[in-house]
Amino acid sequence: MTAIDADRGDFKRDLRRWRRRSRRVRLARVVLPVAMVSLLVVVGGQVGWRTLTAGERRPSETKAQIRMITPRFYGVSSDGRPFVITARSAVRDDADLKRVFLESPTLTLGVGSPAPTRSTADRGVYREDTLLLKLYGNVRMDDGAGYRFASNEAQVDTRNGNITGETTLQGEGPTGQVQSNAYSVYDKGDRIIFRGGVKTRVDRKTGQAVPQ
Repeated sequence: MTAIDADRGDFKRDLRRWRRRSRRVRLARVVLPVAMVSLLVVVGGQVGWRTLTAGERRPSETKAQIRMITPRFYGVSSDGRPFVITARSAVRDDADLKRVFLESPTLTLGVGSPAPTRSTADRGVYREDTLLLKLYGNVRMDDGAGYRFASNEAQVDTRNGNITGETTLQGEGPTGQVQSNAYSVYDKGDRIIFRGGVKTRVDRKTGQAVPQ
């Protein structure tokens, strides 16, 4: 083999290596941009999905943070009577933090007095700014003097102890029974106004008349 033949062989080998390297470079120029775009799409999709699922979970997490177990709310009415509101549990309104939803609430007016007034219900809504308590479902009221009343709804203004309800009321006590379509309680329970379809039955032992 002559020197010329050897040089030709080396040139051909170099040419083949150069061509292989050139093909790899061209392939990389195509594959790398596609891979980068695919990676960006995957990362963007993961970020978007996490953001979406986090937004869906946020309300339940927020409610769990503001739930109260066996809460107690204390206050004093304008006539000096202390009161306390208890419940099995309570949840604050996310849109209005002064509004509290109560489960199985109990209101005691005149705490520490000889005859406190107690009211219970299935549910309630208490506003800490206005001190108004609304009771719903199986409302039961006991005035501490032997009189008991049952209704479906009641609104209690804990500032003065007044109770009102625009729903059927049934009551009973030492002097008899009463029924009405609406009612209002004032002056620590000393004055009760019954409205609409009033029916009463008074115990004959009291010597009082029986209005119908």
